[in-house]
Amino acid sequence: MIIIINGSVGVGKTSISWDLQKKFNKSIMLDGDYIGAVYPFEIYDNKRIEYLYETFSHLIKFHYSNGYSNFIINYVFESEKSLISLTERLKKIIPEIYCFWLTCSNEVQEKRIKKRNTEGASWELKRFIELNNIQKLASEKGFIGNKIDTSLSSIEEITEIIWNSIIKK
Repeated sequence: MIIIINGSVGVGKTSISWDLQKKFNKSIMLDGDYIGAVYPFEIYDNKRIEYLYETFSHLIKFHYSNGYSNFIINYVFESEKSLISLTERLKKIIPEIYCFWLTCSNEVQEKRIKKRNTEGASWELKRFIELNNIQKLASEKGFIGNKIDTSLSSIEEITEIIWNSIIKK
């Protein structure tokens, strides 16, 4: 199975992905921000994005051929088209794919970003608002994942929501 965790900066994608990974006996967590950390980095470079999606595909094929069958991917998908571009590739390897879109209140998200105290915090504080608007619009036009608000819940609570929705299917 492949679980895709989508969401803006600071909603908890990475933390929840790490926690979700513990639910499996054997799994791989792939963080798109790290796997796709190319230099120079351009946000809206279609070649870079296609390269990342192909990299996900290659990594999953490799790990799958070596006995791994459960994967968690976290990344920011700004449109249904972008999410479909990845899922169509991955379905050829593992057809069971679940997509979740994490959201959060701006106030909580801002606190989380500030708490991280990273070098890029000032850029992230501007970017999360832009991404929230982009993803909200995208969700109105198409599917970018099953929506889960992380504002008032712990990492463990969100992990349980995701896990329970998967095992019930």
